[in-house]
Amino acid sequence: MKTFLQTLMSQVPGIALGITGGVALTFATLESRVERMLDAKLDAQLARLLPLVQSRPAPASVVMQPQDSREELRLIREQLAVLATRQPLEAPPPTEPEEEARPAPTPEQVEASRQSQWVLADAVTRGRWTEADQQRFHQALRAVTRDEREAMEQRLSLAINSGQLRPVPGDER
Repeated sequence: MKTFLQTLMSQVPGIALGITGGVALTFATLESRVERMLDAKLDAQLARLLPLVQSRPAPASVVMQPQDSREELRLIREQLAVLATRQPLEAPPPTEPEEEARPAPTPEQVEASRQSQWVLADAVTRGRWTEADQQRFHQALRAVTRDEREAMEQRLSLAINSGQLRPVPGDER
């Protein structure tokens, strides 16, 4: 589909001859006459559209006037002062979360905990943490409770980080 401008430009030679009464014109003259015609059409379109645009209400200003802002800030400060002087509402006493009833550790868990503590204490005494120690330690930790496992892993990390234990790669003795 051709645009208006493409159609107009394809008709320029015929329009030019019609405007000039059959007299040949230079391209510059022809171009200026076509531009004036187009300008006239655009001005006519603008004249029709301008009243439509002007009839729409202008958007409300979002920016507050300085005086309004000061007044609003003063009101907010007053409200905050009133709220600050009020007696606080009595909050209900905080309820303590009920601790889940944990079952007593089984004899197997107690023995595994004792074993992991022994492995760690023996390694600290020697000052070395070998692969064999690691295997026995983790084997014992499989049977203990989650809390006990976390506590023992924390003790191991603390011993290594404080320099009490030195990890020994391989089977170095």
